[in-house]
Amino acid sequence: MKKTKYFIAISLLIITQSFGQELSGKAGSFVDIGFGTRAVGMGKAYVALANDASSIFWNPAGLSNAKNIGIEFNYSKQLQIIPYGTASASIPLGNNNGIGLGIIYSGDDALKENTFMLAYGHQFGDLSAGLSFKYRYASFGNNGFNEDDYIIFDPDEIEEGRLNQVFGNGNGFGLDLGLQYHLHDYITLGLVVKDVFAPVNWSSDNKSTENKPKGSYNESIPMELVFGVSLNPTTGVIINTDYKPSILPGTSQKFNFGAEYLLFDIVAFRAGTQQFLNSEPDEKYTVGLGIQYKITTVLTKVNFTYLIEDLSNTYRFSVGIDF
Repeated sequence: MKKTKYFIAISLLIITQSFGQELSGKAGSFVDIGFGTRAVGMGKAYVALANDASSIFWNPAGLSNAKNIGIEFNYSKQLQIIPYGTASASIPLGNNNGIGLGIIYSGDDALKENTFMLAYGHQFGDLSAGLSFKYRYASFGNNGFNEDDYIIFDPDEIEEGRLNQVFGNGNGFGLDLGLQYHLHDYITLGLVVKDVFAPVNWSSDNKSTENKPKGSYNESIPMELVFGVSLNPTTGVIINTDYKPSILPGTSQKFNFGAEYLLFDIVAFRAGTQQFLNSEPDEKYTVGLGIQYKITTVLTKVNFTYLIEDLSNTYRFSVGIDF
């Protein structure tokens, strides 16, 4: 009971800090699209369950529960346009400690974004806590300017466009905090606050001598707060739900729900949904399939998820090993 009180007290403290930020709720860069094919296959409800190499993206507290070294690679093409790739690892240190490493890569020469992550998790009895540090780097405007693509314009207009093409880069940091409380053998509670502190400094320029861009300025990645519950009612069955309250202007409350059924400890079937509490048709649905097979002490995992949403259906694919 005392640990439950601690969990609630820390949750309320984090909520209070979240409201004090007064950040914009409209992120324009380094958007979290949900990383980890298994997690996305369960409707992006993973805060309370996170216990593998993708924990660094969802809840660093889960790193304390990793039993083996895990490595995972994910690939997706958001809206069939923007490529995303991730690599992550979880490394148990013994004595209920674990660390995680992660990289997120997206974009092309027009806009590239990279996030490098280092996380740590520790378990105190039934309560796990973790934190994740991020370094973010972006570059933009490095795409070529091909005159043949603008044949309807005069040469002077093309030259003016070339001189006004904006280029530059951005650097920033981020900090995530997470908790997991193992309430029962088959019930786990989760809490994560993403980007408690997340400043980004942008620098922009062009080759024009008359129309200069904004130059250097600072902004912050909007904070996110997520509560989660994971149920394991019987062997091979997992049911997860996450709730993201609306704590910043311009955001909506969001519920994520998903489930997984593991058959013969080899094939996993997954499905889930993401629902916003608003009047917009922005709900999402996911279905996923996973195959895992263990040879001696090495567990190989392959996962596929199909994400159904209003703008464009997309897929996620991952491969990983635990040893």
